[in-house]
Parts: sequence; structure tokens; C-alpha cells
Amino acid sequence: MKANESLYKEIRNLDQDILRPEFHFTAPYGWLNDPNGLVYYQNYYQLFYQYNPYGTSWNKMHWGHARSKDLLNWQDMPIAMQPDHDYDKSGVFSGSAIKNGDRLYVIYTGHVEEKGHVIETQCIAYTDDGVDFTKYKNNPVITARDIPYNVDESNFRDPKVFEHNGKYYCVVAVAIDGKGTIVLFESSDLLNWRFKTILLKDNPTLGIMTECPDFISFKDNDYLIFSSILGKGKNSIVYSAQGKLDWKVFQFNVEKIHRLDSGDDFYAPQSLIKNGEHILIPWLRSVDHVNYLDRTGHVWNGIMGIPRKLLDKDGYLSQVPVGKIIKIDAPVDQNIENGLYKLNFGFPKDKKLVLHGVNGNISIEKSDEDFLISIDGPVFEKKINWNSKVFCLTFVIDNSTLELFSKHDSLSIVTFIGGIYRLTWEEK
Repeated sequence: MKANESLYKEIRNLDQDILRPEFHFTAPYGWLNDPNGLVYYQNYYQLFYQYNPYGTSWNKMHWGHARSKDLLNWQDMPIAMQPDHDYDKSGVFSGSAIKNGDRLYVIYTGHVEEKGHVIETQCIAYTDDGVDFTKYKNNPVITARDIPYNVDESNFRDPKVFEHNGKYYCVVAVAIDGKGTIVLFESSDLLNWRFKTILLKDNPTLGIMTECPDFISFKDNDYLIFSSILGKGKNSIVYSAQGKLDWKVFQFNVEKIHRLDSGDDFYAPQSLIKNGEHILIPWLRSVDHVNYLDRTGHVWNGIMGIPRKLLDKDGYLSQVPVGKIIKIDAPVDQNIENGLYKLNFGFPKDKKLVLHGVNGNISIEKSDEDFLISIDGPVFEKKINWNSKVFCLTFVIDNSTLELFSKHDSLSIVTFIGGIYRLTWEEK
């Protein structure tokens, strides 16, 4: 299959929607959630994603596909996989990708719902051109029966594959005895897998079910990133466990766990590695208004966060947004466009920064310990306290999104405010 670029562009231009971001990826039409299969392959960054191509609400999941040379300008590609086998007939759920020679392999979760019963297994597909995928004839390659514990086979998903010392490994999320857990599998050929160990368990941050685990290794520290379903009445959020994996005994020794992003709209991130650099992309959802775009007649629903480089600094996973950063050297009113900005000065305590949009405003002010972010938009009014002692601030605006970055923290918000065009400094 070949991508019909003119058709994709026409679809994107139909709505003339001021809420659709310019450089954050969105699907041309339909619902989008978790980034999947992030990899640099055939001279492109490849982004696959959970996708409903038939409507703007969550439904039977496919794998959508886009690619980019720079992580900011994306080319829509044909749908990569659809639910068409007995083991994934209710959804091709989240997974990851890895190169082996010239071939690209993906490992993903096959989701089956039948007569009120759910079964999730891990499956393999591969491609030699990055577009047309073949599902492995012996799927599934991992089932809940491969884990020697009391596993809930309806909560066993999201394999993230990586290579270490000539062997392949994947971390997978699973509920064991009703608690979120991260397990590790090993393979020599990407097709035959065996259970290796439990990496992380019995921690309240793991919730009742953990999703979308990721393992990232630096020289001094390893990190397990995971998204947690914390239970009724609590928003699902993302954590980073910093420690070191002892490869002799396959034990992950945790030193500390902290939130990866302070916003509840940030979820299901996944990383790729290129030339030693780790790049992370999250899914951004308005956690309290996830169906707003669907209810109000928009033709798309779901945003990827801006790709960000991950840095291991002082035992923290710092994030730096990808793209050209425009420096603002003084608190002066000015016209602005969607983009990346850095305040090249300490944030004034007596003023607030106001971003004016077509259908709302965002204000940011600083106290000794916190930033106070106020959203006044078409969908909601909200005040968020963000604990950050850093006075210099980097922020990214792109119609419906606002992302803030400080030394060790980030805060990502879906605002539904479109067409930011003016920045002013006002008295508190």
C-alpha cells in the first residue's frame, strides 16, 4: 500500500479547525491514543498509534501510522494493522518495535472480548518496507500461562521491546493478585519468548493495573516508566522509577519513584533511541473532557505530546522539547505564534504572563515555590499549582496544548484554546 498524501492533506484541511495543533501529531480523521512502535527505521522516525479510523471515540483499535524526518512535520501513512485474526479480533492493542537487520519487528497485545470474557496475549508482526505488515503465523508468542503467578489474563498488555548484550527483552504490564506489576521476558530471536522475572511489584504507584511500561538505560541510571490505573475516583498518571537493573540476577533495584509529568493529561508515553539519544512521545488527553471533540462534531480526537529528549540529570529524568526554541529576553508584550519559547530571565514575581487565544486565555504567575497556571477556555476554567522553584521557564504552545518545562519537571495540559496570537505581561 502507498500513502495517498493528497487525500490525507485534503482530509486535514476540511475542518479548518483552530483547535487542531500545527506541529503536534493528530490523526487526519478519527480517534487516537497511545503512541506505539516508536523507532527510527529507513531514515524516518516511525510513529504508530492506537487508532479508530471510523469515528472520533474509542472503539476497536487499529494501528495508525505516520513518519517524520524531524519529529515535528509528519507524513500520514496507510493503516499498519487491523484486528483481523482470532487472537486480536477485538483490538490490536499497544506495543513496540525493534530492528533486526533490515526487517522491522513489532510486538503488540492482541485483545479479545467474547461473551463478557477478555483475553490479552502478546503477538508479533514484521515488515521489510515499514508499510506492509505480516502477522507471525505462530501468534500469540506470549500468554498469561507463561507467567508462574496468579495472573489476570484480561490485564496483560503493552510489551516494550529492547536489546541488551545480544539478546532481546520486553517489559510487559500485568495484574498479579489484583495489583499492577511489571514483568520481563527474554528471547534470542524475537519469536520465542520465556518469562524471566518480575521487575517491579508491591508498590502503591503501580495501582490496580499498570500500563505502557518502558525501560530506558543510561550510563549511571536505569528508568522504568509506567502508567498506572489507581482505581475508582482517581486519575491514571505516569511515574518514573529510577534505579539500576542488575543483569546478573535480573533484579531492578529502585532508588526512587516520582511523577514523570505533573499533569493528569499526560499518559502512555513511549521512547525510542537514535544515536544514543532517547526521545519520548506521550499521548495528551483532556482527562476530564476526553470526549469533548467527539461530542462537538470535530473530525479528530487525540493529540501526541511534543517529542522530548530525555536526559539523566542528578538522578532525575529531565525532558527537553524537540524543536527550535525562541528566546524571550525581557517581559515585553508581543505578538506570537504557535511554537517553543524560553523566558531568558527570572520570572517576575509582581507580574503574570498571559497568553491570549481566539477563544480563551492562559495566565502563568510565580510564587516562591509554585507556578499558578489558570486556564479560561471554551470547555473549562481550571487553576493548577505546579511546584517548581525554577524561575526560568520553557513553554510550548500549539493551539489546544500547553506544555511547560523546568529543570526536573514538566507539566502538560490540553486547554482547547486555539489560535494563540498575543503574549502580555500584566500586574497580578
